[in-house]
Amino acid sequence: MQKPDIPLNEEERTRAIQNLGIIYSPSEARFDRITRLVCRHFDIDTALVSIVYKEIQWFKSLQGLNACSTQREISFCGHAIISDEPLVVENALLDPRFMDNPLVIDGPKIRFYAGQPVHDSFGVRIGTLCAIHSAPRTFSQEDRQDLRDFARLVEVEIAKPVDDNVVSRFVHSLNEHQRSLLIDPIVGSWNRRGFEALLDRELEHALIKSEDVYLLHVKLSAFDLILNRFGRDRIVDFTKFTASIIRDILPNGASIGSLGADAFVAVCSGIRNSEVQRLLDQLKSRFGETTLETHGVKALVDVDINFLSISGEELKCTSVQAVDRLLSIS
Repeated sequence: MQKPDIPLNEEERTRAIQNLGIIYSPSEARFDRITRLVCRHFDIDTALVSIVYKEIQWFKSLQGLNACSTQREISFCGHAIISDEPLVVENALLDPRFMDNPLVIDGPKIRFYAGQPVHDSFGVRIGTLCAIHSAPRTFSQEDRQDLRDFARLVEVEIAKPVDDNVVSRFVHSLNEHQRSLLIDPIVGSWNRRGFEALLDRELEHALIKSEDVYLLHVKLSAFDLILNRFGRDRIVDFTKFTASIIRDILPNGASIGSLGADAFVAVCSGIRNSEVQRLLDQLKSRFGETTLETHGVKALVDVDINFLSISGEELKCTSVQAVDRLLSIS
């Protein structure tokens, strides 16, 4: 296996990524929409927005892969960031650089890879948008241009000013080590500890602003039946699918946390009760009409959805108390 070279501007890259505060940060709907489009457009298993940083690559968005990071030394994207041109590997088993790579030999058994470098607003290459498939395939010049165009959409999002809200301030108040302890390493959302830390900030802010806080609980129905039918490995697909739908519908400034393999909790503030009801209706409708396809098997994902409104003096509660109240009515 050939390890990726280190770019000559590695120190500049490291500083640029640190300034973005993007490592160990939650997945976001704005990037998920792009990777979903890439999967559908190219008819592939996996699409990633990958940030290549120090010893890891962190997936800011991922479709079809059950991890939020991998080691840089075995990454394809580590090779892709060396040049501005896309790196295309039509059959990894025939490429001496990758034929004995663990990602080729073992899961996810990569055969096809196409990675287009993405840049920050100063033109520094920080990672890639990549398309991955479990079978060899060709990739035309038109395909390469389409991948470049999708990558430009990622760059547009990266260059946007960060919204000044409770979530963004919370993320940037933490160092990388702290964030790594508060993120679910599979799903890319806050873990329970991280969500409760964020919710404490949300409650404090809402108390000062005299705003209401709304908590939404989304739980996979018949979890044991899903487990028995599809197996534990596929449960991750259902969990990530559930998280992506919730993220896609929530308003800006909202955030979600994982409560295990079968449930999520979301926090929204600064919105009206009528908007919450609209969110609930949208979530129920989306889950009712969207089919998950996992390794050739298609299934609807049924969920139970409940919410809790916190206002006035109730905002003085702790996040643990608030989450416990939410779960008690679910």
